[in-house]
Amino acid sequence: MLKKEKYDGFFGGLYKRNETFLMLSTAILLISILMGYALASVLSPVLGSIFGDFKRRVVQGQIQLTTISIFSNNLKVALFIYVGGLLFGSVTALYLITNGLFIGYAGTQFPLGDYILFTIPHGILELIGIIISGAAGFRLASCVYHIFQGLTNMKSDISRANQFKYILEINMDEFWESIKLLAIAIVFLIVAAFIEANLSIAWGNYIKSVL
Repeated sequence: MLKKEKYDGFFGGLYKRNETFLMLSTAILLISILMGYALASVLSPVLGSIFGDFKRRVVQGQIQLTTISIFSNNLKVALFIYVGGLLFGSVTALYLITNGLFIGYAGTQFPLGDYILFTIPHGILELIGIIISGAAGFRLASCVYHIFQGLTNMKSDISRANQFKYILEINMDEFWESIKLLAIAIVFLIVAAFIEANLSIAWGNYIKSVL
């Protein structure tokens, strides 16, 4: 059961209760991005084909430069990261690592200055959304762990149905906490998709024209 902080406010309390998960998600993603960039030549046999497939989908129009298309693609990533928490966070961590490696590797496929310039307007919000999705997945993993922990300690002389109901009830706060984090992540991804579809290219071209 989560301890509620009465005077922290919604966002302050949410952050404090999930600070460990947010830091863990941040560390996994950022380290993976750095590794993807630094070890691009080593990872190229795998990530090169993934990047090539991504470019093909863009060229063929499967991924379009529209808010809905970009958000739909990012939402799938966020949901996979979140639902991965059901397997005790292992899949959440795996998706954070693979996405981080891909982002870092993609940075080696373009001039670094251009890559940063054209991605920074939406990229910061997108990364925040992915990080919060990771934290949501880890919070979900914590919920699943505590439920399993309760199930393994059920007493034989008490109704199992009542015990199961009680275990779910005392861990429901963690589940809703994970949903709140996921909802916030989705908001960041919606804004990031809008910026990427409508502003990032214009921003990049403008900055290049005045430099």
